[in-house]
Order: sequence, then structure tokens, then C-alpha cells
Amino acid sequence: MIDLAAFGWTAEQDQQFRQLENLDPLWIPGRVRGHNRLYYLLFTAQGDMTATLAGRLRHHAGGVQDLPVVGDFVAVRPAIGQETKAMVEALLPRNGAFSRADGDLTRASGAAAQQIIAANIDTVFIVSSADADFSARRLERLLAAAWASNATPALIITKIDLVEDPALLLAEVAAQTAGIAVFPVSNKTGAGIDAIRAAIGPGQTALLVGSSGVGKSSLTNQLLGLERQRVNAMNDQGRGQHTTTARDLFLLPTGGLLLDTPGVRVITPWFTDGLEATFTDIDDLALACKFHDCGHQSEPGCAVRAALEDGTIAAARYQGYLKLRRELSIVDRKGDKRAEAAQKRALRTRTKAKNRQQKITLD
Repeated sequence: MIDLAAFGWTAEQDQQFRQLENLDPLWIPGRVRGHNRLYYLLFTAQGDMTATLAGRLRHHAGGVQDLPVVGDFVAVRPAIGQETKAMVEALLPRNGAFSRADGDLTRASGAAAQQIIAANIDTVFIVSSADADFSARRLERLLAAAWASNATPALIITKIDLVEDPALLLAEVAAQTAGIAVFPVSNKTGAGIDAIRAAIGPGQTALLVGSSGVGKSSLTNQLLGLERQRVNAMNDQGRGQHTTTARDLFLLPTGGLLLDTPGVRVITPWFTDGLEATFTDIDDLALACKFHDCGHQSEPGCAVRAALEDGTIAAARYQGYLKLRRELSIVDRKGDKRAEAAQKRALRTRTKAKNRQQKITLD
């Protein structure tokens, strides 16, 4: 038998499992390590298993967000006479989830649904490279999603060997990351890899997120100590090309688990909880605003606008904050039909005004 603690199983999950409704003596706990449309790959105390989803669980789900995803803990029924086959019978409560809004929030249709990328994550490693890939606006969005997932965010800067002055870059990054841990690494030289290994303790689960080509697959191979993830050659701009097409949860030889994900360039968090934690500087300034519900745009006595005017807050960060807050308000109103209708009207009005301004400029 395999100790489930190696897969992140705790006393909390054990209690949840024992309290499942209609718990069958034949059911055993497991954790989803990967899946496709046909089956799930599971870690269990009896070894790796391939499982299908019980029809009852699929039909009673309130939506895709109620179906198991990578990182979920589940109750499974092993198939009689087939040691590696099973049926997923129940989904245990999640201790947080890394999610994003699935839809184009620049359109009046707004967010279509919640897309859960992974569940039960302890650390979200936001991966960016030291080259032109680095984007403060993307980092802010990923940080907001990470804070809202009930996980601890951290930043990994890859390809640090390509930078002439790493200290200068890291100082610039630290000024934008609200005090989170930053790990400079080089997949080429191996520098910084041990620090990341040490940050993923036994039974802990870490998620890698970032755009394509930043070196997530190479980093995964480094941490595993073997070539598990395929890595393509560099393109003409010296960037690695996208290779990961699915979410895979790996058990690290030093303990802990690592979840690699396909590249993501644009993300709007599904949960609004992480906005304040991401923009702590703006949130702190807002306490001095004249009105407690200040929108930080045209209201009198706005401390945030004052900080913008005197250069305390960069204009790009301020605009990024307003844009993300506006999108999160759309997500937060999802399901409220009257609020959705009002939001759509506001979006159409802004679009028309923008088009008129562009026409005037062209004329």
C-alpha cells in the first residue's frame, strides 16, 4: 500500500471521505492527476488507476465546475478483477481552486462560465522569463487569481542567465509583486532549481502557470530529474515553443507534487477576492478617500487619483487596476439578470463613445 500523505492527503480529507453520503465500504480515496474526455488518471493507495465518471455524478453536477479536475480528491470504486480500473463515485469538497472566467469580457456577452484549472493547490508559481515575455499587467491578473485560489503565490523568473544585470531586473520585479517570494532560475545552468525544490514540501502541491515558451516544461523536467515533458527547440526569437497540451500532476522524487499547465496569455480571475491582495498599494491609499465607495476615477477627495497625479502610482498600474476591477465586476454580476443587462448597456455605451472618438481623430 502507498501512503496517501505523499499525494497531499490530510486528516481533513480523511474526515471528509468518512462523512460522504452513501459511503460504500468498497470505495477508496484517490486524487486526480490528469484527465481527458473519456477517463481520469488517479493516484490511490493501491497504485495508479484509470477511472471513468459515474453517470450519477455526471448527471447531478450543476455544471462543469462540479466535475472533478486535476488536483481534486475523489472517492473511487475499484473494478472487480481489474486492479488498475475504477469508477469515480464522489467528489470531496475543495480547499480552494485556481479558476478563471471563460469568455471575452471585452464584449457585452461577458464571462460565459467558470473554468477551474486546478484544485487544492498550496503554492501557485507564476512563471515568467527574463526576456521580452515579462508583463506587469499579466502578472497582476495571475496574482489576483492565485490569491483568490486559497494558495500562496510566488514568482519564478526563468532564463535569468540571459540578463546582464539580474539584480536590477529582480529589483524592478520586487517593486511590482507585493512582497511575494521571487525565484530567479536558469533551466540551462540549473541555477535556482534547488530553491524551488525546497519550497515544495512533502505532501504540498505546486502549480506552474504562465505564457507559452517561458520554460515551464523545462522547469518541470529539472524538478523531476528526468525528461517527462516534451520541450521543443527555440524559435527565431530565442523563445521555447508551446508543447504542453494538458494539465499533469507529477509526484516529485524529493516529495511534494507539481502541476504543469498549458500556456496562458490572457486571464481574468473568476473570484474577486484576490484584487485587494494584488493591489495593496491602491487598497491602502483608498482608505484615505473622501467617500468609502470611491471609484477612484472622477470623485472629489480621491487619494488614489492624488497618488496618480504626484507619481506615487504609475499610470499603467492604475489603468491595469481599473480594467481588472471592471472585468471582475462583470464576473461578480453573473447570474443577476438585471445587473447583467445594465452592464451590457454600459459596455455598449463605452464602445460607441470609443468608436466616435476614433472617428473624430481620423477626421
